[in-house]
Amino acid sequence: MSESIKVLLVDDDPALRGMVAFALESEGYEVDEAESQATAKAAFDNFEYPIVILDMGMPPHEHTTKEGVDVLNWISIYHPMTLVIVLTGQDAQATSYEVLKEGAFDFLEKPISESALVLAVKRARLFFQQNQKLRSDEGIQKMQINAPMGEGVKPVRNQAEEKMLRQVLADTNFNVHESARRLGLKRENVYYLIKKYNIERPEYEGQ
Repeated sequence: MSESIKVLLVDDDPALRGMVAFALESEGYEVDEAESQATAKAAFDNFEYPIVILDMGMPPHEHTTKEGVDVLNWISIYHPMTLVIVLTGQDAQATSYEVLKEGAFDFLEKPISESALVLAVKRARLFFQQNQKLRSDEGIQKMQINAPMGEGVKPVRNQAEEKMLRQVLADTNFNVHESARRLGLKRENVYYLIKKYNIERPEYEGQ
């Protein structure tokens, strides 16, 4: 592997986390671990993870997909470049439909094999790197938009506008002047959009 990539592993089962971490670290990946929705979100305070491996069933709702879907939805809004590989022991057909709708990159059904997991992470890594190349070489930002039919173009435009703004602000560490330059907008327009979408400046480490 030409460069190390850090992966966030979110699962409440320490035995499974140990197995997954060992398999990925053997392939040269760095792995951080989280055991809940709260610790998964907190992990992003210190690092922008390109890949997340996310269990769907976690306490206090371990017999449903609620906790996992909440994390997936949060990542899709606040960290849209992050690729999420979902793990689940729930009903595969229903869960795969739900998580793909929420923006998951890939889906693995438990019990998972180490080889299938490693292949899924390699696909995500390649996809992430090609997205980065598109952004740097051609200025193209790939985004997923869930467009409800029959409601006109305004919801789609707002969703795309918010996602792009959040990504550029994240890329610039909330530098409004630089964000405005990249977006081709005036600074006052960027401030207006920040207020419109209720975007708060994150507390970066060391501030």
